[in-house]
Amino acid sequence: MRMVCLSLLLALPALAGEPRLLSFAAGGALLADAPAVFRSGGLALAPLEALYAAERAMVQDGDGRLHPVLWVTGEDMDAGVVEVWVGAQAPVGPDVSSFGSVRMQVSGRAAKMTEAKESGAFGLIARLEGLPATGTSGPLHDEHGLFAGWHATRMVNGQSISFAVPPERLDQMSRTTRQTIAKWNSRHDSKKEAPYLRALGYLWAEDFDGALFYFRQSAEADSSNARAWMHLGFVEGKVGSAASRMDCYRKAIEIDPSLAEAHYLLGFSLLMSGDHDGAFQELRALRKLDPAFAKRLEIFMKSVHVDVLGEDGKIRHRMQRRL
Repeated sequence: MRMVCLSLLLALPALAGEPRLLSFAAGGALLADAPAVFRSGGLALAPLEALYAAERAMVQDGDGRLHPVLWVTGEDMDAGVVEVWVGAQAPVGPDVSSFGSVRMQVSGRAAKMTEAKESGAFGLIARLEGLPATGTSGPLHDEHGLFAGWHATRMVNGQSISFAVPPERLDQMSRTTRQTIAKWNSRHDSKKEAPYLRALGYLWAEDFDGALFYFRQSAEADSSNARAWMHLGFVEGKVGSAASRMDCYRKAIEIDPSLAEAHYLLGFSLLMSGDHDGAFQELRALRKLDPAFAKRLEIFMKSVHVDVLGEDGKIRHRMQRRL
């Protein structure tokens, strides 16, 4: 059955259009036909959900040629993007645009992007307007056809809302791993991850009550998801639960000590609560993990009180500023 399905697929005529990721079950049945985009070095990006329960996958280029997925090399769970390697024979993708354009395209449809803003620990996010409610996640292009990020669709209060993720975020995905699709699926559970992905939509839409509900569901479904605890902490703070916020950040760090965003958020929260020494401990951790986050926290520390931080990182003297 598998060979029959693949033979039929290989016999399809070459169709011009955007690249597609085609994923298949163990028996050869087609599971997903999702939009994709090629990057340099034989890499391609596709929606994360397109690989759930798949055993193998192919990326079809714009001329209809098929490129078998050899490895899963990276992912951004929050953005819902997976990176795959199909080999050096793959075409080079489009050039990268800035994230400042207003006029965008999603699968050939025109869309308007609102102003990007920070969304908690996720970073920059913007809304996309003018797209159908049944749209699926995929690559985002500007009016000139340049790659401008990722289009993520989330259900919020029964409404499909489209969001735009900056291309810079996708460049940060780790490429140090090589997993088969089967191995990748052994580490993912669509049922456990569904409330987490839904919660992110509520977070991006600034519906913090809804985000709180679904992040709590996510943390209960998978208590080892450090990012779920981190986002839950941010939302707890937004609804006024300061103590729960810091407990969640500490839980996230306990699960994943290398999670720089959680150290930053905990350090900032400690600083705002008046625990400057606790904030300094997080600053010291960030200096090893992520210098950019360390710099941001240090700026806030210096704006709240007058510090002289020595080269060894110790506070030489401190005088509380009157606010």
